[in-house]
Amino acid sequence: MSRTAVIRLVKTLSKSEKRQFRLYTRKHTGTKEYITLFDLIDKNDFTQREQLEEKFRQSHAGISLDNAARYLLRILTDCLIQSRVKEDDSFQLLYGLLRVNMLKERNLPEEGYRELKKLQQMADVIQDQFINYLFFRQELNHLAAFNFQGLTEKKLVEIQMKARNAIKDIRSTHEHYSLYELLKYRLQTTGKAVSEEEKRQLNDLVLSEMSIVNAKAGNNLESRKLHLLFQSSFFTNIGDYRSALKTFYQLNSLFEKNKVLWQHPPLDYLAALDGILDSLRTTGRYEEMPFYVARLGQLDDNTYPEYFRYMVRKSVMIYQLVLLMGTGEYNAAIAYIEDRDDSLLKAYSMADEEKQCELFFCAGRAYYHAGQYKKAQQFINEIVLIGKVSHQSVIYRAARLLSILVHYEGGNLAYLDYEIRSFKRAFQYASVRLKIESMLFKTIKATPAKNGPVRNRQLWEKIGPVLESAEKDKYEMQLRKYFDFGGWIKQQLTK
Repeated sequence: MSRTAVIRLVKTLSKSEKRQFRLYTRKHTGTKEYITLFDLIDKNDFTQREQLEEKFRQSHAGISLDNAARYLLRILTDCLIQSRVKEDDSFQLLYGLLRVNMLKERNLPEEGYRELKKLQQMADVIQDQFINYLFFRQELNHLAAFNFQGLTEKKLVEIQMKARNAIKDIRSTHEHYSLYELLKYRLQTTGKAVSEEEKRQLNDLVLSEMSIVNAKAGNNLESRKLHLLFQSSFFTNIGDYRSALKTFYQLNSLFEKNKVLWQHPPLDYLAALDGILDSLRTTGRYEEMPFYVARLGQLDDNTYPEYFRYMVRKSVMIYQLVLLMGTGEYNAAIAYIEDRDDSLLKAYSMADEEKQCELFFCAGRAYYHAGQYKKAQQFINEIVLIGKVSHQSVIYRAARLLSILVHYEGGNLAYLDYEIRSFKRAFQYASVRLKIESMLFKTIKATPAKNGPVRNRQLWEKIGPVLESAEKDKYEMQLRKYFDFGGWIKQQLTK
């Protein structure tokens, strides 16, 4: 396990972090097998563990690779922590708390108390309730140990009330996190809501979340952020993209005005920008996207870990392709793909599976529109055949449908029937069959290319009203945002 962990850790390091590691290890004496291991991982891409073991044995025969990996993992994490203490307020506060405890342990309580008061001022700025409470508890312990010298009862009660309020804030934040985590869990296991029944199954979480907000138990920045994250995630996953976009705008404004909310790396801010762009795509507001794509690109900062920067680059690539295809510039989209580094498409470990599949889907769709069906199928197969993404996800469903269109357009009719049957089997237990799917299969079965205009017009008169109804359905919109299947049907029957 240490071997796998250290490979992933080394691959996430930025150039500056690698440089800091080398400077950090110069102080160490003796043999440095772990440096050899670091260089091997850094300069090579090993697909099998045995390859790494063989290369390491050539330089250090008789030395255990696992022991070297465990030591390298410890040294790397120590180095990264030291680096973060200088750059991150939360790390400085936690490191400062250790200093306070050490000074107390060495019978230097006054020095520790002075250090504590400085840390409290910093903690007020970043509004971290957990650390705030720890500092208040340390202060009260110190005052009690010295018999409350020079302290009035009013001042003592004031400090106690601050500690109590910190606990209230912690409880409120915990309740918000619990509901947000339950929402994410349900959506992860069941997929996005595609019916009113599935939406009702989330209502208990919504009511509980609103009761926390109405109780006004905590109105700090963290609580406001969590409330907006919950609301935006809920609206997105029930298909109410206009409400989601409004909430995402509020969330983005909160982040822009309060950079203390930015983590290192700022994953929540990335999620907010991603949500805005996803909602703009779904509602067809392409003209607003360039501004937020640019904001997304600014997060590709060399001070952040490499895995985060890959996630940012993948998101930028996805929405740049969405923007180009949304405005009909398919050749420009292909040129954009072919101009990117292959590693951006292949780096599975540097992004979550949903994001990776969405990137493959966008690439496959670009080649589909250009009539390069073989190339399109290669990208779609990365989603369908490898199957790393949940089969409940909308992107998987969209990829299966696009694969069917690729076979149809490419004239691969012998395989087409199998694909359609396979799709129906995969989703036979779904709580609802989307109208667009049924109309798509009906259109393909009618083979419009072999029919005359009159026959296709008659078929369109039956299917058209159903598609018009689907256009207004927010659950159907979740699939349509990836590909205009309704537009494809209309084109087949009316061209």
